[in-house]
Amino acid sequence: MKKLTSIFLSALLLLALTACGGRNGGQNKEAPDLNKYYEDFMASLGEDNQPAMMDVEAEQIAQIYPGLETYGTKQAVLKMAMISAVAYEFALVELEDASHVQEVVDIFQARIDYQVEAGAFYPMTQEGWEQAEIVTHGNVVALIVAQGDQARAVEAFNNLFA
Repeated sequence: MKKLTSIFLSALLLLALTACGGRNGGQNKEAPDLNKYYEDFMASLGEDNQPAMMDVEAEQIAQIYPGLETYGTKQAVLKMAMISAVAYEFALVELEDASHVQEVVDIFQARIDYQVEAGAFYPMTQEGWEQAEIVTHGNVVALIVAQGDQARAVEAFNNLFA
């Protein structure tokens, strides 16, 4: 009877530890809502300080982020300033396959390089793109360009994963 009780308690303990590890402590932790991050960050700027932003539509993705359309995403938030004189852009993706993270990082780096070398025509815009950052957390890749608010935008993004 003691042996049966011991086996039962061991199994119960193992089940409890597995359940806890799978929810929050495991590697398969669910990514945060990327659109909520974007909306919360933009709201934090205040209504008078928010740049006019637009969605990067499906047909534009291949032009702006060539190759990105070939990778499956669980989430994709692709926003850019409506005015070229404003260096604000958020490309936030959660990839279905983490093995493609480096390829997406390279796509986002190519976007930064293009803007720095030929796309940003105004000195402040140029400076904003020079400060652009690519951040990765697991299978989430973010290109963040937030002219004047860069450090705060990146910090808020990183806090989602803390």
